[in-house]
Amino acid sequence: MNICIVNLGFKMGGVERVTIELANALQERGHKLSLIDFSGENIFYYKTNEYIEKPKAVKRRSVSRKVIGRLLKLINRIGNKSDNVFTMFKEQTNDLIDHLKEKNYDVLIVNSGILTSLIPQIKNEIPDLKIIAWQHNEFDIYVNHYNKNHITDYIGGVKQADLLVCLTKADQLRFSKLNKKCSFIYNTLTIENNNEISKLTNNQIIFVGRLNLNQKGLDYLIPLGKSLKNDWTILIAGDGPDKSKLLELIKKNELEDKIILKGPLTGEKLFDFYLSGSIFISTSRWEGFGLVLTEAMAFGLPVVSFDNSGPKEILENGESGILIEKNNIMEFSLRLNELIEEPLKREYYQQKSLERVMDFNKEVIVDKWESKIKNVVSNK
Repeated sequence: MNICIVNLGFKMGGVERVTIELANALQERGHKLSLIDFSGENIFYYKTNEYIEKPKAVKRRSVSRKVIGRLLKLINRIGNKSDNVFTMFKEQTNDLIDHLKEKNYDVLIVNSGILTSLIPQIKNEIPDLKIIAWQHNEFDIYVNHYNKNHITDYIGGVKQADLLVCLTKADQLRFSKLNKKCSFIYNTLTIENNNEISKLTNNQIIFVGRLNLNQKGLDYLIPLGKSLKNDWTILIAGDGPDKSKLLELIKKNELEDKIILKGPLTGEKLFDFYLSGSIFISTSRWEGFGLVLTEAMAFGLPVVSFDNSGPKEILENGESGILIEKNNIMEFSLRLNELIEEPLKREYYQQKSLERVMDFNKEVIVDKWESKIKNVVSNK
């Protein structure tokens, strides 16, 4: 099959990473793959297979279009109207449509709410093109947060997709009310550890993620750091727009010896980082899946996370890890310190992690994707 995947960009990030993983895996199975960067930058942080095409099909958004977009958003906010996504990204959308017409792909996979919102426009121009809308976050976050200002376009795109793919059973139930052609497919495990697991003996708690203060709940790390017993520390791997804010919070609360930033890590350095930990924590306020949770579990780390849809699914409602009521930092601190003080409890959750992570095996996940794509193309 000739498959095209479009994303808003391909720099560092979870969506970008799983998209590249899927593209590489499908290409290795003999399919023809093209990746299109809708931003027009064509910067690929993660390694792609040699035979995957990366056409520069979309030009970067012009300054004039950005200005028009800001003015229209202001007018719409004043008038309490929904934004028109096509108007905001007119040239980019037309570039994409021209490319799709020329290449005659069997199926198009679009990521994110912006691109999902453009499905009606694409369908209007290319009605026979099969389109899969891949949703990477919680239903409520997409509807009430990320896409609330262009909700009319977003819902229209969701309804017109030939298949909607989300990440959890819970989100499938929600999205199915808008489009019955909806399935959930877990994100594949994105790291291979050669069966090495943590010895759980270092007094180190691991956090991996983009440094986005609000979504990732970085502010919650401060009270957690203050509550740590003995000589335990929180080590953070990642980078992002709120790095300076986090460092400021750490300094303000005199936690330089308790919360330590290690910067963005990849490859062997990330591998060793996971092995060095004894507990993994996720403090996100919302999380559609949580790739780093499955990575940590592959290294046998016990996981403590707030109760978001992704972690809830991954941790099987608390059977395979510790789920904490959203925003309840006191409970989070209590359960974290229980793991610190009880090595046997860490070993128990280590085994749970190792058992559960088998469900995110790459071959199993890619099998599901390949089957769904074939069904869409053949109208089954």
